[in-house]
Amino acid sequence: MPKILHTARYTGTPWDILKSVVPEIFSVETLEYPSRECLLHQVVDADYLLVSGRLAIDEEVLSACKRLKMIQRTGVGTEMLDIEAIKKHGIPVYVNRGVNARSVAEHTLTLILCCLKNIPQIDKNVKNGIWKKQQTGVTCHELFGKTVGLVGMGAIGKQVASLLKAFGAKVLYTDVYRIDEKQEKELSVTYIPMFEELLSQVDILSFHCPLTSENKEMLNEHTLSLMKHGAIVVNTARGKLIEEEALYKSLQRGVLQSVALDVHYEEPIKGISKFANMDNVILTPHIAGLSYETFHAMMKGAIDNIISFEKGDKETIKNKKLII
Repeated sequence: MPKILHTARYTGTPWDILKSVVPEIFSVETLEYPSRECLLHQVVDADYLLVSGRLAIDEEVLSACKRLKMIQRTGVGTEMLDIEAIKKHGIPVYVNRGVNARSVAEHTLTLILCCLKNIPQIDKNVKNGIWKKQQTGVTCHELFGKTVGLVGMGAIGKQVASLLKAFGAKVLYTDVYRIDEKQEKELSVTYIPMFEELLSQVDILSFHCPLTSENKEMLNEHTLSLMKHGAIVVNTARGKLIEEEALYKSLQRGVLQSVALDVHYEEPIKGISKFANMDNVILTPHIAGLSYETFHAMMKGAIDNIISFEKGDKETIKNKKLII
């Protein structure tokens, strides 16, 4: 019986969902503990790796594998994969491209609206018996008419742009690749070639690009200085796109109105976040792409790929192959 090893640790409902989409012709395991030691122990007899979490799939892990046929990501990010080592071992990799785009887009829009409407602080005040209707109301802002800058116009960026269009926001975007003019017209978006050029024009900056060696800490002390006073920053992409110390200092100086982070420089956050006592900062634990509906679809899509691979029906795999 082929064994699927999930390279993180699921319990409760997430584990129940994963098990429910695995047919009886496979066995499936999740890590006993989310540690490298457990991964190296349990990977020995795995036929398939279902990769999530942050444990590295590198030369040591691949060398421990005796039967590995294929690697399947639950999502799309590849920062935990040692690409060169995987190529060396000739293991094909598949990703779940676009499966969580709508969930991430909805979470992004929620964070933008919560920042504009100052929801966390207002909620806290009302729960503490503070009722200042007019004084509070005039601190809120509308999304209509605001200029939003999207960094990345892939599946998620396009979903975000579509939602923003309904709110009457002006949307600018920057990306390594420009989408075609027809799509730009349909989404009502305008291409800005350079990230730095985008910054001075936007009221809200939102990240939707993968992390690479070229764009690590692209939002830093210098680029933050190019932004409008009172701008909002939202990140639902990857934490290391932002230099967090520079972001923290900008908030301290009152340069930024507010910030919302679903992703963080180090995950999970160790101890108490430096942003914890800031009322104009919203933090969520990398859950933008993990609605119930999306999580189920993500697990099913990943397992369906493994089933097709095991049957030899590689042409039926819907998600994009990353590595040959």
